[in-house]
Amino acid sequence: MSVNRENVRVYISNVLGGLGETDQHIARFILEQPATVAQMPVRKLAEAISVSEATIVRFCKKIGYTGLLELKAALKRELLADREQLLPSSPDIFLDDSRNDVAQKIAMTVETTLNETIGLLDMKVVNPVVERFLTANRVLFVGFGASGLSAMEARDKMNRQGIDSEAYTDRFTMTLKLANLKPEDLVVAFSHSGETPEVVNAFRLAKKAGAHCLAITHSPQSPLNELADTWLLTSGSAGPYQGDSIATRMSQLFMIEFLCTEITRHNLRDSESTGLSIKELLIKERIKRESTG
Repeated sequence: MSVNRENVRVYISNVLGGLGETDQHIARFILEQPATVAQMPVRKLAEAISVSEATIVRFCKKIGYTGLLELKAALKRELLADREQLLPSSPDIFLDDSRNDVAQKIAMTVETTLNETIGLLDMKVVNPVVERFLTANRVLFVGFGASGLSAMEARDKMNRQGIDSEAYTDRFTMTLKLANLKPEDLVVAFSHSGETPEVVNAFRLAKKAGAHCLAITHSPQSPLNELADTWLLTSGSAGPYQGDSIATRMSQLFMIEFLCTEITRHNLRDSESTGLSIKELLIKERIKRESTG
């Protein structure tokens, strides 16, 4: 018999007294660790409780579910509802907020920013961008202020990928270096507003020199994007206390990580072991290099 319980744990607590010893043991485990149970396959759950898989299935049916899958689905819905009730109604931070509310609101800001950035990604642009990174003679990252930190992070990550990269975060060096580029060079500019004068001017010099210009910015109609050959949009908005640092940095760091991962996947795509994870393939490649070195 299928059941539709508004509160799975309350329901299990209500029927607990009428269950046998083994079933009570299963029920208590579910009540004590609902989040764990919601993610466990039947084999792992049976091992954790020290009963058979068949006993787990019989228990689920005995309390009115068609099986473990239905019970887990109900638990997940309930846990999600619990989480949503605990979240603050607004991400805005106020002076009278509790510390827990402040922490929750910052987490909400980060989660919202990342989800919005994913929604803004034009996947058709990603492959050409990856090709640009792989074929460029040099990659130069530019940014000012907080975006300058993103430029340096991108430089370090790309260098670890074997892509010759530099980062410039002050007006003088940007002007000096970007005026002497070649068409085979790639310039990547970070600017949340797309209006930072130092970055826009540097981009203009790079464009004049013939380098390919990639903008990573929040605004699609900014001066930076007007100069760009290609652009990727990020999300993020300023808050009353934390400024734009959380939103801007998280969206830019996400974009860096995403591009680096796509470059890694491109480099490993010809591997024979396509079923392995990126981490496993990288370990395999490292072992291969060490054995031949």
